[in-house]
Order: sequence, then C-alpha cells, then structure tokens
Amino acid sequence: MVRLLIIRHAKTEWNKIGRIQGMSDIPLTEESRIAAREAANALAGYDIAAVYSSPLVRARETAELITNRQRQIITDSRLIERDFGILEGRTYEELGLPDHTKLFYELDSDVYAEPSDEVFDRARSFVLDMLELYDGKTVLVVSHGVCISFLIYAATHDKWDKNSYDLNYIKNLTATVVEVRS
Repeated sequence: MVRLLIIRHAKTEWNKIGRIQGMSDIPLTEESRIAAREAANALAGYDIAAVYSSPLVRARETAELITNRQRQIITDSRLIERDFGILEGRTYEELGLPDHTKLFYELDSDVYAEPSDEVFDRARSFVLDMLELYDGKTVLVVSHGVCISFLIYAATHDKWDKNSYDLNYIKNLTATVVEVRS
C-alpha cells in the first residue's frame, strides 16, 4: 500500500477569472503564494518519503512553497494538466458553462483535447509506479484539478471506463489522501 497525499496547486490569475489553463504555464498570484506557505502546516503530521509535481510552474512552485523549499521536488510529466485543445485560454463564461465541470465530460476530437483514455493511462502509470517505488510510505503529489480527479480514479480502477468515472471538483490547495493497494 502507498499513501498519496495529493494537493492541487495554488491559484493563478486564470483560476480567479475562470479561464481554462490546461497545459498553459501560468504563474501563481502573490496572495496564493502566501496561502501555499501557510498550507505547509497541514503536512506536519505526515512522514513524506518523496515529493512529486507536475512540471508546470503553478504546481512546481506550490510544491516548493508547501515544503518550505526543504525537499527535492521530482517533476513528472504524467502529472501535467489535461490538454484542453482549442478551449485553453477561454473562460467558462465565454463558453456559456455555468458548471465548468460539465465541460470535462464533453471533450472530444472537435476541440483537439487530450482524450480521456490517454489522461487515465498516464495517471494509472504514475499510480502503479508509486506503489512499486514507495510501498508502505507516503508520497506528496502536487498536480492539477482534472489530473487529480483521474489520479483518484486510477487508484481504484485498472482500466478506463467513462461510464464509471465521476469527475471530482478539486479546489486549489485542497489535499486529498488516497491509499493505493496492489
């Protein structure tokens, strides 16, 4: 069993205005940097074996801040946010979506988004590697909302099934603990 302590990155300006970021590399706001430093207190009770992060600056910097720059951050491209294709940079308001999570169920080749099964495959690969490398330990993971939802699903499913997937909305700087068993 491996325990994944998964945290969504702190807020960016795009988060604040409801702009789809995906793989766009948007920096944190100054106020969210402060919040990330304060979130470090939530980690006090965990014996963390390793820290992994998406290579995007908003996740990587969040990982650095919540570990007080005292830990090596291992970047892993499997933790990058989903590519939302031509929707990146658009706001939910522009797209007429009052509930932005519905958007992520509807993505298809018409918007050139990364297919769900590919997002699942990279999330599942990461989860299995963590189980092999850190059995019996806790790993801190800093990633992005949709990727985290896929990580949670991949922790309990061997294959992608869109009919059993339920997208979890993950707020910025929210910690989710997932225990993965072999």
